[in-house]
Amino acid sequence: MNGSTVRMPTFTLILIGAALILYLIGKLIAVEYLFFAGYTVLHFVVLATAWNILGGYCGYVNFGSAGFFGIGAYTAVFIHKFYPMPIPLLIVMGGLVAGLVGLGMGYLTLRLRGVYFAIATLALAIVLQTLIVNWDYVGGSRGAYIIRPQSIAVVGSYVEYLFLTMLALTVVALVVARAIERSQLGYGFATIRDDEVAAEASGVPTLRLKLVATTISGALMGMAGAPFPYYIGYLEPASAFGLAYAVNAIAMPMIGGTTSWIGPLVGAILLGTLQQVASVTISSAVNLLIVGILLVAFVIIAPNGLVGLVQDFIRAAAPDRRLSRPALGTLLIAGYGIVAGMFGVVLGLSAMTSTARAVGLFELVVSVLLIASAYGLLKLQSWGAMLATISFALAVPLGLIQLWSHPSLVNIFMYGSLIVIGAAAVALLQTESVKALYRLQPGEQQQQVAS
Repeated sequence: MNGSTVRMPTFTLILIGAALILYLIGKLIAVEYLFFAGYTVLHFVVLATAWNILGGYCGYVNFGSAGFFGIGAYTAVFIHKFYPMPIPLLIVMGGLVAGLVGLGMGYLTLRLRGVYFAIATLALAIVLQTLIVNWDYVGGSRGAYIIRPQSIAVVGSYVEYLFLTMLALTVVALVVARAIERSQLGYGFATIRDDEVAAEASGVPTLRLKLVATTISGALMGMAGAPFPYYIGYLEPASAFGLAYAVNAIAMPMIGGTTSWIGPLVGAILLGTLQQVASVTISSAVNLLIVGILLVAFVIIAPNGLVGLVQDFIRAAAPDRRLSRPALGTLLIAGYGIVAGMFGVVLGLSAMTSTARAVGLFELVVSVLLIASAYGLLKLQSWGAMLATISFALAVPLGLIQLWSHPSLVNIFMYGSLIVIGAAAVALLQTESVKALYRLQPGEQQQQVAS
């Protein structure tokens, strides 16, 4: 799952290629809102990845993410007023300032542990916001306007330029996170997370390593915040130091998984996109509610996140780390069930607020069943296979109803795929090879995991 067999230059080229493909898809669709929403998702990817360097790799929960993000944003405002620079240079400057703040914060607070450290980081964010509120040069409590051009040479739309900039920063953040994970620095972080007292006794320079983690984490968060004034146009302390950044920076790695670079990426893409859909279909006010519910659910039933669930499934279904075709198919079905279920819940709630309450309730029920069955499939529970068969069987008529009532291009893609994948999932789950995976008794599953 962590791509340990892929060398770093190859990994970087793969990321760059994926970024170019993503950009070209956006150009082909030619809807500017996709770049606008995509920017938001990408800056959450950077924030989640940055938080995970300290919170996931080292085990130090940081509640001050919004503080570093705000420092990066207001560094850009300060430079814009003093001597305007291109956005790439603003990103570098925002990273330097936020990195220095992270180093200072670490020096003052990293002797604290657990909840005391978390409270200290939250206090730091409040102090930083208070300083900005009383600093008139950057707008103070009134806020600051950033007048951006409508277009830029070569790229065209300025929103598209911001998207490309954040896409490049996302690649940088993921490369840094993976490089740390596979280096001696990452192994040192892991010893701190597992048992800091034992690490100190073994001669590991824990304080130095934690200072490095807070500096890198803070710098990346500041870099994510630097383009924000140009994206939003009007920046005030409440928006730069908003609760949403602190909550999402924690929730996204927790939902995706904190022990690998891929966890924050998965969590940020899934949760960030879900919030954008909720903002369009229901209201932006429900975003934190969605995050809170998902965070509580994952902490209870999947404390290691989605990546942890997948790793557990692979260990149980393929002890030799070679997934059979039935196991791979089941894994893909479970993954699709989670994604389709989460988006279905939002769309179902949206439909229930309109005149199509019956259809919305049906979609809501099917979506919840898809999520529950996906969890059962990944846990290799016999009830999971049975519930998945029922859920995907119900998903087929749901897709037909939605296509009949709303035959738009988006619905044809979304519900059309639900019909096709739902029918294929039901057929696959009835094969003897898949049924054999779920005939194992719990003791046999544990024996497979142990082996």
